[in-house]
Amino acid sequence: MKMFSTRRGVLFAALAAFVFGGTIPPAEAADKIRLSSRSANWDIVLIESGVAEKYGLEIELVPMKTGTEVTEALVGGAVDIGSVGETPLTSLLTKTDVVGVVGTAVSTDGSYAQVVVQKESPIQSIDDLKGKKIATKIGSGSYRALNDWCAKNGCSLNDFEILNTAPNAILAAIEAGSVDAGIWFAPTTSIAVAKGFGRIMMNFKGANEGQASWVVNRAFAEENPEVVVKFLAATMDAQNILVNDHDEAARLLEVGMQKRGRDLTADILKMGLADFDYAPSMEADRKVRVFNGVFDSLKSAGKLRGDRPDFSTALMPEYHDKAAAMVAKSN
Repeated sequence: MKMFSTRRGVLFAALAAFVFGGTIPPAEAADKIRLSSRSANWDIVLIESGVAEKYGLEIELVPMKTGTEVTEALVGGAVDIGSVGETPLTSLLTKTDVVGVVGTAVSTDGSYAQVVVQKESPIQSIDDLKGKKIATKIGSGSYRALNDWCAKNGCSLNDFEILNTAPNAILAAIEAGSVDAGIWFAPTTSIAVAKGFGRIMMNFKGANEGQASWVVNRAFAEENPEVVVKFLAATMDAQNILVNDHDEAARLLEVGMQKRGRDLTADILKMGLADFDYAPSMEADRKVRVFNGVFDSLKSAGKLRGDRPDFSTALMPEYHDKAAAMVAKSN
């Protein structure tokens, strides 16, 4: 991995001049940024709240389905910025320095990943699932949560028959009884409970640390530092809604989900909001710790090879700092 100290120095000066030397451009002169969107809670609240307009920013949504699609689009320049979970991002950062990490969309301690079984299932513990079929997406954060929880509690992935299942098919498999359990997170798990066919058997609290990060194409950031700062400022406002006002967040999520063809009510969407920490942050030590933990987990599972890189070189905290200053100035 390369160091970017010289370029960062230039960018830092440019960002400081932008944030502290002037006002936010008017909406009629809006800058544009292309956001890869997987319809995550933070994406939807960002869009439906309209907070980007406050910073003179127009967001172009580019729909995507997986974290791998997002990373490929960021590397190829098809999008400018997006949120990426710790697992695909760690894998990406072992291969390229084309992207940089500029913020945090959500943090977890593993408890977001939940084991859902049929409501009347006799399964009461992880031991009861040994030898049974579990639906989850292999390589996902939920899959890693199971692996890391087992590493701390005397079991292994080999104890289960894990079926690589697309997230939108996990619920159907549980309801049909074709699997004994599914592992995913809200709102999928909330839907199973609300519809009455599933119950949450357990979660993986304490299994590991996880974060979905805001990741930017470096070339775009270098050419448009003020646009990236304004985008991050808007995400901070949106994420603070998710942290401080669950009723409003759920209302916005209901509107956004309906626009995306998903008929989910605010009550269902509100159920899982407390499972995540949406506070905007850019703690360098924590991010490096998360990446190191994912690397070690993936390497032990044979999913990654080679030496662990210096993940700190992927961090670009100056953007987050300037965005925080912009938010403080605008409120």
